[in-house]
Amino acid sequence: MGKLVANVDDDVKARAAELYESMGMSLSTAVNMFLRQSLAENGVPFKPRRYEGVHMAPIEATRRAMVEAEAKELGIIPDDATTCETEEEVRDHLRQLRGRVR
Repeated sequence: MGKLVANVDDDVKARAAELYESMGMSLSTAVNMFLRQSLAENGVPFKPRRYEGVHMAPIEATRRAMVEAEAKELGIIPDDATTCETEEEVRDHLRQLRGRVR
């Protein structure tokens, strides 16, 4: 069996070792699993990405709502939205809206 030497931050190594130990395996076993899965998939066994939080493109309805909200904020179109300060005001407003729909 060959030996692999890798430079890993001490904190990352300790946290990863703790994680895999909680799963009943050593860090060495986890690394072997990663390498074997890489060979099985003929590449990295997950899709590497650069994340800065979750990035999702808004759907058309969301984009329209965003543009409308910005236009109201800028005073381009009138803002006739109801403002509720308390939870009870929100409930009252929702009751009124339900009454209009029926």
